Amino acid sequence: MKQKAPLTQEEKRAIKSRLREIDGVLNEPSTQNLVPYNTMFKDGIAQVSRSYFGKGQRHDFFSKTLKFGDVNYQLADIEKQSDIFEKYCDILNYFDDSIKFQLTFETSRRDNERLSKKLDIPLEGDEDDGIRTEYSDKVLKPKLLEGNNGNELIKFLTFGVHAKSLKDARPKLNNLQEELLMLFKKMGVEVTPLDAKLRLAVLYRALNPFRRNRFLFDWDYMKQIGSSTKDYIAPSSVVFSKKSFELGDCYGSVMSVNIIASELKDRILFDFLEENQLLCINLHVDPFDQLEAQKKVANKLLNKKAEKAEKQRKIAMEGSDIDNLPGGLKDTIEQLEELERDVKSKNERLFNVTLTIRSYAKTKAKMALQCETLRRICQKNNCILLMLDYMQEEALCASLPLGVNKIYHKRLLHTSSLAAFVPFISRELFDIDNPRAIYIGLNTLTQRMILVDLLKLKNPNSLILGVPGSGKTFASKRMLVNVKLKTPDDVFICDPEGEYTPIVMKSNGQVIKLSSASTHYINPMDIPFGIKLDSDEDPIADKSDFILSFMELVAGGRYGLEPHEHTAIDRAVRKIYEDFLGNNPCAENMPILEDLYEHLLMYREETKRLTDALEMYIHGSHNLFNNRTNVDIDNRIVCFDIKNLGSSLKKIGMLTVIENVWNRVSANRSVGRNTWFGCDEFHLLLRDEQTARYCVEIWKRFRKWGGIPIGITQNVSDFLMSPEIENIFKNTEFCLLLNQASDDQELLMEKFKISESQMNYVTNSEPGCGLVKFGDVILPFTDRFPQDTELYKLMTTKLSDLFPNDGDSDVANDKSSENQGSENVPLVAQSVGD
Repeated sequence: MKQKAPLTQEEKRAIKSRLREIDGVLNEPSTQNLVPYNTMFKDGIAQVSRSYFGKGQRHDFFSKTLKFGDVNYQLADIEKQSDIFEKYCDILNYFDDSIKFQLTFETSRRDNERLSKKLDIPLEGDEDDGIRTEYSDKVLKPKLLEGNNGNELIKFLTFGVHAKSLKDARPKLNNLQEELLMLFKKMGVEVTPLDAKLRLAVLYRALNPFRRNRFLFDWDYMKQIGSSTKDYIAPSSVVFSKKSFELGDCYGSVMSVNIIASELKDRILFDFLEENQLLCINLHVDPFDQLEAQKKVANKLLNKKAEKAEKQRKIAMEGSDIDNLPGGLKDTIEQLEELERDVKSKNERLFNVTLTIRSYAKTKAKMALQCETLRRICQKNNCILLMLDYMQEEALCASLPLGVNKIYHKRLLHTSSLAAFVPFISRELFDIDNPRAIYIGLNTLTQRMILVDLLKLKNPNSLILGVPGSGKTFASKRMLVNVKLKTPDDVFICDPEGEYTPIVMKSNGQVIKLSSASTHYINPMDIPFGIKLDSDEDPIADKSDFILSFMELVAGGRYGLEPHEHTAIDRAVRKIYEDFLGNNPCAENMPILEDLYEHLLMYREETKRLTDALEMYIHGSHNLFNNRTNVDIDNRIVCFDIKNLGSSLKKIGMLTVIENVWNRVSANRSVGRNTWFGCDEFHLLLRDEQTARYCVEIWKRFRKWGGIPIGITQNVSDFLMSPEIENIFKNTEFCLLLNQASDDQELLMEKFKISESQMNYVTNSEPGCGLVKFGDVILPFTDRFPQDTELYKLMTTKLSDLFPNDGDSDVANDKSSENQGSENVPLVAQSVGD
């Protein structure tokens, strides 16, 4: 092989010159160099820095970040809060001395303009477009701006390990991640591991706080053009000064907090974060080895005791009382002794903690004001705010969720003290990206909008509970109008007080008024036919259950139906529908109550009580329900107004309406459409055993068939009359609790696991205020519906709103439920029964 000639001096000088050129380019000042990581890998692992241990053996530091959510803490009872606190301590104690971790709590500004567009309800070119526009422009969007929806609190846990290479680090980090996911799951906290794109988006927001354009990043395109991930997140410019820095078009400062207090309140974190500022609080935590921690505490205690002995010796030489020691020394020794016991015998570990606060503002003046506010908050919590003079670059890097910390203001804390920075308030229900989400009100604690989609629950069954005047009917109207405007679902309403007519007619719906004088009828013997049923379904058996409930109201009396009467009714029903389905089943041949009456007459001896009671509903004054259905309810929103049925027929009317809606649910299921059913005065059907059983069964089955029932009532105790009726509580995932009677509050606390602090929100609360239960989340809400809207005028039942000049008159009370909203409503929208 031919040997290469050695380099000449001129060639060596040329190479050195080129290397200096390259080195100058690489080390040229750049905002990309500010970002303190070397490489970001696609799965979200970052190679942060390089360290050297031992004899030239290289170890790199790799980190990973989790985003975690919230859990109801502030409103929980003491026992629940203690449980959450202990589980959070378990998470902190999970990290040993080989793992560094960082907790980041950052307030981020949402783009209200973009969020506002998500609240637009698409117009469909029909009569409802006016209501859609008013609902989105005058109700939803103002609530977005009124509430604290522009600010978002985001929480991250970053953890890292030293390893020789990515190959060694990845399994360690993934194993840590799985364990942490499990620990958070035990708390009921949602956790999202961040991949590279999500992690870069977090860094982009931290380094570009006021930029309106969204973070755009494509991994494949970056590789194609040969750029770096830092190019996508670096700020446009940065200038550091003594106590602050200019970052692009804003000003910032990072400060450290020196914790003086021996005990911390569990609200210290939110004393900072509830300020309407762009803040980021970071806790860099280095865990101690447990044996090393015990030695460290023992040495500190030994030193303090030696200091005490020396002071006592000096005091004795002066002839004074040796117990006359400085109070601070006594307190320190007592605290160290307690800490030593905790570290040795309790679930307490030691951590070196660096606490920093990053603040952003548009101007220097605002920056100075924010620093003054933070200083006062520190004083309130017995802490000192330290300005990190000439360390702003290192401090800014430490404020990024990467696990980098070159700030050496450290405080020794044990587990309980570190856990005092508990990052939980309450879970938010802000599903703004979901077009089906229903507006409930503002979260009373955080002032965020509550937007929920009931179909995301295990079952969407709902209850609205409250005393008269608490806003139950208004809340149900608002929910059902929301459904009508934003979804393709059908809406049915059973209205015992005639209160829904105006809003239904304005929504181009149909109102069916059932009364003894009406010429339009609903047949309780209707049965669905001509639709595809599952093989395990028996429509005749379902109909038999309903007729048993119907006859319980008609003939049950005080002691209910006898067993032989049950048998006779079931036998008659089966015969009637076997004949109907076997011989030209059509609407014109649908059985009516008279068919049932005639079949029961065939067994007169055992059914005499039934036929005698049923005769009035066949040939007597209550023959309203002995007719075939002659109204077309093929409308998206239908209201059954049964106000004028009278007390003797009202429960029968409600039961018949439920059965009719069940038939529609069956038909809608075959085409994949959901059916909402609001039943006001729901408690009326729970007072008779058979009808209650029927309602419970419907409540259980609605979910499977695409039905969403909403029971509206003031009588909570009716749900607890029997274990069977109590199943309605057990099968209800969504509930609005408005102002509650004192007798009902203890029942609700027990059944819904509501704490005393939460119950305060339904004690003497104003109309439209209370608690919302969504699955296992319970939040206080406030709904102030704008009164200058047409929707409010259509939905309100307050006499002072409907009749401002004669609101005290009895005549106005009678008119309020029949005539409200009748002006300017097209006749085509009114009931065919009017």
